[in-house]
Amino acid sequence: MNLDIEQLIEKYYEGETTLEEEQELRAFFLSENVPAHLENEAKQFRYFGQTRKEQPSAGVSYRTVTQLSKRSKVRSLNSWGLRIAASLTLLVVGFGAGIWYTQHEGGLSEENSHVAEMKKTLQAPEQTSASERILAVNQSYELAQGDEEITQILLNTMNFDENVNVRLAACQALQRFENEQIVRDGLIQSLKIQTDPSVQLALIEALVLMKEKRAASEMLRLAQNQKVLEIVRLKAEEGVFHLKQEKQTNNT
Repeated sequence: MNLDIEQLIEKYYEGETTLEEEQELRAFFLSENVPAHLENEAKQFRYFGQTRKEQPSAGVSYRTVTQLSKRSKVRSLNSWGLRIAASLTLLVVGFGAGIWYTQHEGGLSEENSHVAEMKKTLQAPEQTSASERILAVNQSYELAQGDEEITQILLNTMNFDENVNVRLAACQALQRFENEQIVRDGLIQSLKIQTDPSVQLALIEALVLMKEKRAASEMLRLAQNQKVLEIVRLKAEEGVFHLKQEKQTNNT
């Protein structure tokens, strides 16, 4: 049984689990029979189960996310190097799929059935698998310009989806709308509450590429937090350096 569960865990972090398999994982980790060596994974499922109950609807402002930053705690999971690599690999594939989708389907002149289905899928994570939600996020590449409702849905997905690969895909998709203030503010706020190293790394990279100097103080906090994974602290420290350099360049 444990071997089967561990295989499902690997599939889950690779974004390949079906809805039924994810439900099986939830039931297993919410039971009282979790082996000691899987307790960290159990904590993750319990954490996101609680977070999802607090997830705002698409109409709620992303600013309510700041309330969660006071309650979020840093988690430490096993084999982070492997999981980050797997997540980033899937993210690259997802990004490529988004570009392919845009090139082959053309720009969006009006909302069509694909976008409507995307909204439905992302707003009902309990009824869909991680793979389906990643595909839904990729459909946002069909948009020629930002849409307030879809932007909010992507922000909610990035912050609250229980699958790290879905959150990474949403983070990548949002970067297409980097000129929108709500996206920039949302990425900064997300950096305050995210505890998954791969998502933290993606957010730091995105904010540095955007030259978002307001994120420097939050990156400095991460760099000084000894509970945060070392690779994240180093990346945050590097991010602070680049943003300060950018500020000095603009002031000269």
